[in-house]
Amino acid sequence: MPPGPWLVLLAAGLFYLALPIPPTLPPSPSLRDLLPYPREEREAWVSLHLSLKASLHLLLGEKAARAYDRLLRLELKNQRSGKRAAYPEAKSALLTARRWVEAIGQAKRGQKVDLEGLPTAPHHVLPYAREIRAAASALGIPYGVLAAIVDNEQYGGDKALGLSRGVREAADGLAQGLAEVQGHAPLSRTLGLAQMSWEDALKQQDRLRLFGAWDPARPFPKTETEARKALEDPYLNLLFTASRLRGYFNALLGLPPRDTRLLDDPWLYYLGPAWHNHPLRAQNLETWEDNFHGFFKGLLYQVVLEGRWHLEGRTLLPLKAWGPGAQDPAPSSLPTLTP
Repeated sequence: MPPGPWLVLLAAGLFYLALPIPPTLPPSPSLRDLLPYPREEREAWVSLHLSLKASLHLLLGEKAARAYDRLLRLELKNQRSGKRAAYPEAKSALLTARRWVEAIGQAKRGQKVDLEGLPTAPHHVLPYAREIRAAASALGIPYGVLAAIVDNEQYGGDKALGLSRGVREAADGLAQGLAEVQGHAPLSRTLGLAQMSWEDALKQQDRLRLFGAWDPARPFPKTETEARKALEDPYLNLLFTASRLRGYFNALLGLPPRDTRLLDDPWLYYLGPAWHNHPLRAQNLETWEDNFHGFFKGLLYQVVLEGRWHLEGRTLLPLKAWGPGAQDPAPSSLPTLTP
């Protein structure tokens, strides 16, 4: 007996919901309409925003500046409409953006990078710089995206957002034990450096082999226990995360599922942390800490991971290369002042 029309419609609906749907941004209102302040104060905030946009244009190019403008307008619109936003008011978002742009400018010029007051955890990112670059490059995505996700997840663990780090690590250990004994664990579904889901890790085989990113001599995980063990390896954790991100990006950018072109749009620094952390919020065009700060973290780490840095407290110090052929770089033509 052929399936009834309702069953067919239900199956079609489930298939439609299985893939991320590129959310359509409505026309952006005037920036001034999004700033609920008296005229003189409003113009001062507009001036700050435009100066930040100009700074990013000089530092990272037009696309990065446009991506920042897009994020800021989305954040302000969410504040006005009552949707989830990273900050309760516009001035807080703009002042935080200024601090991020200052840090990005310092990194781009090879200066000391002051991270004081910024919600970031570079001590969890820098030790894995090589693995982050390798995993991101294997899937053709910017490594700043992957670094931002690691920073978000590890900063959250440090600050006890959700599960505290100690409780989360204990839950991971208990879950691994249950998976080995019972074949399934009813808790702790994400783990490792990027807090990657073991269920999603098992779905990455075809894409990783399409990109030639999986070592053919290594058996691919087939069970929860094997996936959990693989995700405890920092590089494999990052590789699985990068593969899932690539699937999201192809769908969100309207690319074929098997497209392997290199992706470098700065808007990925917003999309990656958003869809990794909370796909439903991302689909609803909400802004929150992970994607607002994640965007700037992505821009910063894309610069930082190109070089070598040492962390002292809340300051990143550039490391100078010594040896045959080393010489002082030519004076930078970049601006020495940031807003």
